[in-house]
Amino acid sequence: MPEDPISQEMARILNEKLQRVIDKQTEHTIALANHTASLNRLEKGQEELKEMLQQLLARGGSNDA
Repeated sequence: MPEDPISQEMARILNEKLQRVIDKQTEHTIALANHTASLNRLEKGQEELKEMLQQLLARGGSNDA
């Protein structure tokens, strides 16, 4: 027994809205993953700078003696 035209149209509209929500969630997930990757790179760079600074300070301290 086929659905009536009103039910079919409602189902189509709901499916379109659901797809838009899924698409938006996908965009947000991708954006979040990109931001997380950027933060990870920044954190790694900070760690590298910290190590270099510690090495420079260690050299400077040994030259004072």
